[in-house]
Amino acid sequence: MGKYGSNSVAFLLVDGYSILGAQTELRDSQEAMTEETHPLGASWAEVEATGVKRGTLEQNGFYDDAAAGAHAALVSTPGQSRIVNYGVEGNTIGKNAVCLAGAMQTNYNRVASRGELTKANASYIVSGDVEEGKIIHDLATESGDGDSTAESVDNAASSASGANLYLQVTDLDLDGLASVVISVVHSDDDISYITLDTFTAVTAAQTAEVKTKTGTIKRYLAVEWAFTGLVGESPTVKFMVAAVRT
Repeated sequence: MGKYGSNSVAFLLVDGYSILGAQTELRDSQEAMTEETHPLGASWAEVEATGVKRGTLEQNGFYDDAAAGAHAALVSTPGQSRIVNYGVEGNTIGKNAVCLAGAMQTNYNRVASRGELTKANASYIVSGDVEEGKIIHDLATESGDGDSTAESVDNAASSASGANLYLQVTDLDLDGLASVVISVVHSDDDISYITLDTFTAVTAAQTAEVKTKTGTIKRYLAVEWAFTGLVGESPTVKFMVAAVRT
């Protein structure tokens, strides 16, 4: 059984913004909602589960005015739905990552106190599932076209109920090219791969997307990426992909 500490929190990505460096605390919770069912005249409360769950996320940290930092990611977005991914087990292919497809940012607040650094905090209510997926491409920079089939994620067997696929792109230098196209591929034998789904072509950083697939997902998952266009010699992209088998 593995134990993890704060140094294992490898990334916090909000709509393609990488804001981990300004954070000091992440707090997520999942609640099974209940309703009081005791009748009039009862002396003790009775409750029953409604069958509905709710997730919340809070992030606390320092105010940061970097161009693509925490303030830029959060200041103008209360009331908006965000795609959020964070990893508490390290930035390694095959490790777990938390995936939130509909995290409604409810507030953003800055706290300036005498003799202290200014803090910046945000809260989210999750509209949808709090999902735990597998990292199938770690948050890393890639130069030129490539794939991760040599580091595929083995599920031990295929699954029949589809998957949610998460993409976060934090940095992109097209070097004159048009875009980068990132796809999730799957295989039964870890040799022959076919495309499971392709994300929308990325033309700028601070981009995130979720793709939902139905049906059979093969045993092995990996990622392919390819730059499009006629110019450019050394394009680079920094991104993370996670998959949640549903």
